[in-house]
Amino acid sequence: MNTRKISLVGIFSAVALAVMFIEFPIFPAASFLKYDPSDIVALLVAIPYGITSGFTVIVIKDILYYLIKSGDIVGILMNILAGFSFVFFAAKFWNKNKIFAGSLAITITTILMAAVNAVVVPFYFKAPFSMYLKFLPWIIAFNLVKFGIDFVAAMPLIKYLEKVFRLA
Repeated sequence: MNTRKISLVGIFSAVALAVMFIEFPIFPAASFLKYDPSDIVALLVAIPYGITSGFTVIVIKDILYYLIKSGDIVGILMNILAGFSFVFFAAKFWNKNKIFAGSLAITITTILMAAVNAVVVPFYFKAPFSMYLKFLPWIIAFNLVKFGIDFVAAMPLIKYLEKVFRLA
């Protein structure tokens, strides 16, 4: 990475960490699933500077959040996995077709997180698999809503920032 890219990744990591503290449950019935807009910031970096830069923002903000507030390694690892999936597919196909990129990123991330939760919910909550099945509709809905919001919010921001990145 060149100096400019390192600087931008650092700045955007700080912004992503700050907005990660804006968290709230979307569905009260599954209040452990909390929305935060930090993956928008990672996508804003990944589009012009590459997927690796977006991944770096995700890792930095999640590690810092873990150290500052969370202490929940399982939740942080799941957040990293979901962020990687979303940013990878959205950024990878962004220039081909934005709507396709967003739809693919949202769909794959939702499926991935439903599968990962099949292992994590019984393990993490030390609960029977039936608890996972009870929460599965909420897990699916949460990921569709969360990453749908993230993608829709990122679209106008990316359009604006593309001009800024070209000028700087």
